[in-house]
Amino acid sequence: MDKSAPDIKFEADLPTGWNGKLVHFGGGGADGVIPNTRSFATSGFSLTEAPGVKTPLARGFITYGSDSGHQGNSGDGTFGANDEALLNYAGAHVKKTHDVVAYLTRKRFGSPIKHSYYIGGSGGGRQGLLAAQRYPADYDGVISTFPASNLTGLAFQFGKIAQAFLAPGGFITAEKSALVNAAIFKQCDADDGVADGIISKPQACTFDITPMRCESGADSGNTCLSDAQLKTYEAIASPLKTNYSFANGIQEVPGFTLFGPDFSPSFPAPLGASQAAARKKPFVFGDSSFFYAFYNDIVQYWVARDTSLNTLSFNPADPGPLTARVQAVSALLDATTTDLVAFQSRGGKLILQHGTSDNFIPYQMTVDYYKRLEARYGGGALKQFVKFFLVPGAAHALGGQFESGYDGLTALDNWVVNGTAPGNLVATDVSPKNAGRTRPVCEYPQWPKYISGDVNSSSSFTCVN
Repeated sequence: MDKSAPDIKFEADLPTGWNGKLVHFGGGGADGVIPNTRSFATSGFSLTEAPGVKTPLARGFITYGSDSGHQGNSGDGTFGANDEALLNYAGAHVKKTHDVVAYLTRKRFGSPIKHSYYIGGSGGGRQGLLAAQRYPADYDGVISTFPASNLTGLAFQFGKIAQAFLAPGGFITAEKSALVNAAIFKQCDADDGVADGIISKPQACTFDITPMRCESGADSGNTCLSDAQLKTYEAIASPLKTNYSFANGIQEVPGFTLFGPDFSPSFPAPLGASQAAARKKPFVFGDSSFFYAFYNDIVQYWVARDTSLNTLSFNPADPGPLTARVQAVSALLDATTTDLVAFQSRGGKLILQHGTSDNFIPYQMTVDYYKRLEARYGGGALKQFVKFFLVPGAAHALGGQFESGYDGLTALDNWVVNGTAPGNLVATDVSPKNAGRTRPVCEYPQWPKYISGDVNSSSSFTCVN
């Protein structure tokens, strides 16, 4: 034990009428704060739930979560200079927090725990996968939403993109982003049967951005893209291919779709509010760039342990003498193993889900992980304990074209307790602009195709391959 390491701070909320079950709330980004365990865990694609859904605590669940073993904010990775703090963040805090809360539960109620669940999104989605992979005896069910499963590779993909948008003239403004977004939707929106502001069949959208080039290649205003800006979009959309392997043999990190909320200041901005603001420290959402901050801190504090290293000159595809250290960090952090045998054997259930308009974690990363699970277990056997839902238009808890909410906890609980697998699920848009419209939640590889009727009703769509 390192006495200089920060403490793990946690909160556990105990209901007066306990139902015998626990919900462990996941964090996000670099963590550093305790999740709001009196509210909702990330079981959908919004910070709120569908209308009428009560919080887990109000339904009788013990709810708990931690700051993962350091204090800060979700864009601050400087804690990783301490080995024990990094180990806790990497996953040890999941086990430590669970065991403390299990002890407190027995002391308070004096009766056994019936079922224990983990629910998280983003970094918390990675933690949920770790709960199933590393601590299967502790959890009966997991909801992993837009998980940062290959966290190290994702950070290096951020770095590749940061090097493009921080190059001279490479920044994407809100106006430029809106221009690209409009062009993509004009071409692809109706591919799913109806122009409804949601691209439900993303694999059919093959958009060529090159005709949007400014005539001279120089930036001539908000009606076109300069050569430097086209290079940024290429960096966003293209995979990171490495000459080494991250944990579990992964050598390619997928790129992003370009029809997310966007990559501009109109959303808590991956690229930052401006090129000048992008590298500001300390990190502030909507001002600093999350892509740059997260990547920079991982390389400087977790990998190189050298704050003088210029991460804009560092090569994510070929770290040179730091390759072995990158791989060690990846083995510590990443939740990419397909070994769920112990979790499966004890009857554990996993709901895996991602939105196609996510501009913080590419949805293809979760598709790739699911395909690797299929290769190991076979499709039929896998569906007995893993359900994967890919939700068109859903983003990273905010924004997107469909801010999806549904009662994921009830779906998971019914599956674990009654053996009733999630099916025929309906999500409700909880965004102010489109509140109340519904869509079916289709199990991958299916997607919702419009048939006829009210475009705002799930009954007008059917799930098809």
